[in-house]
Amino acid sequence: MRHVPETLQAALETGVTCLCACWIVTRSDGARFGFTDHDRDLAWQGVTCRAGTGFGAGECSTETGLVPDQAGLVGALDDTVLKAADLETGLWSGARVETWRVDWSADPPEGLKTGQGELGEVRRADGRFEAELLGLSHRLSRVTGRVFARRCDAVLGDERCGVASDHPDLGLGCDQSFATCRDRFANTLNFRGFPHMIGNDVLQASPASEPVRDGGSRGLGG
Repeated sequence: MRHVPETLQAALETGVTCLCACWIVTRSDGARFGFTDHDRDLAWQGVTCRAGTGFGAGECSTETGLVPDQAGLVGALDDTVLKAADLETGLWSGARVETWRVDWSADPPEGLKTGQGELGEVRRADGRFEAELLGLSHRLSRVTGRVFARRCDAVLGDERCGVASDHPDLGLGCDQSFATCRDRFANTLNFRGFPHMIGNDVLQASPASEPVRDGGSRGLGG
């Protein structure tokens, strides 16, 4: 449950408020930026929230359960903060975003945080940008670290794969199996899968299942 500051609550109860939206964006490099839909710049949370950038909320979707919430942000590109080159290099991807409702008439301003999330895919066109704002629950579906599987998870020809760009069979592609890595590319030292993993049939086998051999002639219980 959100706690509404007493002075802000009192202002809301009068029915006459001076509210604006503010967004505090913290990039992965630690740089913090502020934006507002107010008609002038506003100091909030230690950041100057810039007006006149066209920064604002787009379409919003909220689901129950563990489905990630999604919203949109739009704004204008400029050479001071939202540079096109920085967007293209992914500098803004994954940035943390806090959304606030702020009473700009109070001295000092009072505000309530209404949400937070992370910037997802950022697109730009015609001097503007559009970005996904993902709820924090989207982290639950993110793959972290390596996935243990029989097939290789490297991309043919990349640094982890190690197959040279001039390899004569490069154009044949790779199905990421151990046999292809061995027979077509002679690259088993760089194979990034786990071909000798046991399968689910072994993991789920019961004592009454087919005897498991231990290297000799005697099965379990035999």
